[in-house]
Amino acid sequence: MPVIRNAAAAVFATTMLSSPASAQDQPTAEQAMARVIQGALAPSSLGDWRYRWDAVSIRISRDMHWHLVGPDDAEEETISRNGWISGGGQQIGVTAYGAGETVGGLSIDYDRWPQFDGEPHPLIAALAELGVEATEIARTVAPEFYHTDTPVIVYRLTAPGRDSGTLKRSEQCTSPQSAAAQRCTMSYTLELGG
Repeated sequence: MPVIRNAAAAVFATTMLSSPASAQDQPTAEQAMARVIQGALAPSSLGDWRYRWDAVSIRISRDMHWHLVGPDDAEEETISRNGWISGGGQQIGVTAYGAGETVGGLSIDYDRWPQFDGEPHPLIAALAELGVEATEIARTVAPEFYHTDTPVIVYRLTAPGRDSGTLKRSEQCTSPQSAAAQRCTMSYTLELGG
C-alpha cells in the first residue's frame, strides 16, 4: 500500500506543478491591452513593410487571439480582423483595420463600471511600465448620448526605438435611468504610423 500512496502523491505533485498559471499570475485587462498596443507600435528599424498585416499580427499575436476569417474581398476599401485579449478575467474586443496590405490601427473595447474624470487611467500607467510615454494632446467633452462625464482624450504615444502613434480614449455608458445598473464600454483607438 505504501507504493500506491507514494505513486498517488507523485501524480498529485506532478499535476499541481504542471497546472496552468493562477489568476494572480495573469495580467490585468490594462496590462494585457498595453502589451498589444506596445507591440503594434513598430520598431523604427523595420522597413516599409512594418505595418503589413502579417508583420503586425506577428508582433501582437502572442498576447491576443484572432477569429478565423475568409479571404478578403479585393473590392473592399477597408479590411478588418477581429479578435480578443484575455486579461483580468475580462474578454477585451480588438479590431485591427486598414486598407490593402497595411494595418492603419486597432480599436480595443471592454466593459467596465463608470469612470469619473480625474481618476487615474490604469492603461496609461501600464503603458508607462512598458516604456511607452503617453502625452495628452487633446481633450473634449463627451457627447451627451455617451451618458458620461469622462472626457474624450487623445494621447500621443512614443517609445524609444519605436514609431509613434495616437491613442484616443472614450467611454460610452448606458443611461443612468435604465432599469439595470449603469455600465460602460471603454474604447481605445490606436492610430499607427504617426
